[in-house]
Amino acid sequence: MTQIKRKLMHRRGIEAYGFLREDGLWDIEASMQDRKPYNVDRDFDGSVVPAGSPFHDISVCLTLDETFLIKEVSVSMDSFPFPSCGGAAPSFDILKGTRIGPGWNSWLKKNLSGRLGCTHVMELFPVLATTAFQTMWQPLGQKYPEQVPLAISKLVNTCHGWADDGPMVRKLVDEQVLTLQTEGGDDE
Repeated sequence: MTQIKRKLMHRRGIEAYGFLREDGLWDIEASMQDRKPYNVDRDFDGSVVPAGSPFHDISVCLTLDETFLIKEVSVSMDSFPFPSCGGAAPSFDILKGTRIGPGWNSWLKKNLSGRLGCTHVMELFPVLATTAFQTMWQPLGQKYPEQVPLAISKLVNTCHGWADDGPMVRKLVDEQVLTLQTEGGDDE
């Protein structure tokens, strides 16, 4: 690998956490911080964001039930570049009652892109969705083992690791955890 000198100009940190609450609901949280290694002048008010301080500091918490239905939404925008940015936070309340699943990201883009939303909050939603899945998969699989084969079947061909001709899917078929449906039915 070629070694070329580089100078850090921007750092984005994203963290995500999943929690099981004592009431049986799940809190899925993601946060983003953007930092610059130099002072950032804010033209709109003449203030300065000191080097290393968050230029963006945005957090989202979704409270879900075990069907991935969103019960509560909290968007916190503690640092942002323009005075009106924080006004986008209440727009995300329309997520209450939606369910994370197929088509959810498209629904988000359709309903919250542009003037209503915030690009940076929107970037956290795919992180929240995959964090919810990673958080809830094993506990829900243990609670509802009869649902595991159906859930697994929905993962086939969603990525390289879940390719129907890959080693993981083949292992699950061999263990009879998963039955693959072939187009055109049986050859018999």
